[in-house]
Amino acid sequence: MRQCLTIIFILAFLWAKSQAQPGSGLAGDRSKISITTKLGIPFGTIAKLKAEIYDGNSLHMKAYEGVYLLKINYVNDKLIKKTILLRFTDETKTLANDDFGLYKLIYKKEADSLMGLQINKMKEKYVGKKLTLMAYETGQFIGIPQNYFHYRPIRADVGFYFEHYLIVVSNLTR
Repeated sequence: MRQCLTIIFILAFLWAKSQAQPGSGLAGDRSKISITTKLGIPFGTIAKLKAEIYDGNSLHMKAYEGVYLLKINYVNDKLIKKTILLRFTDETKTLANDDFGLYKLIYKKEADSLMGLQINKMKEKYVGKKLTLMAYETGQFIGIPQNYFHYRPIRADVGFYFEHYLIVVSNLTR
């Protein structure tokens, strides 16, 4: 059993190393790589967004299980034709970005654990909710950079990339 797990771990590590890393196909000076916003306006610019709550579970990706995203439909009254889904942090305390936050928002108390039926009931009134928000786009680098494991022990993590997200500063929805 131990040998089987070791082989699986080695294969998973080799597979992860073989996957394309963001920016790995670029030649030349990497210091000249620029990061562009998803909203099409400069980072840190507060904008009026018309959005809706999107259930991260419907993406069928482990990283988005139990998470709510904002699906952006309009930026400063301009229709967005492509699908933009972004994680968010809410400074207004009127939105939830995960299942436990939604429980606290609805019931005004913390939950120790949640059952699937509870979560589905809460989602019925939350997912798809149309919102008008004032928010700005920001982001951060996360994950493990190339050659990290030359210096530190191997562990499970994600590749190094830039994650975009929104900071909601006002909820204009009535």
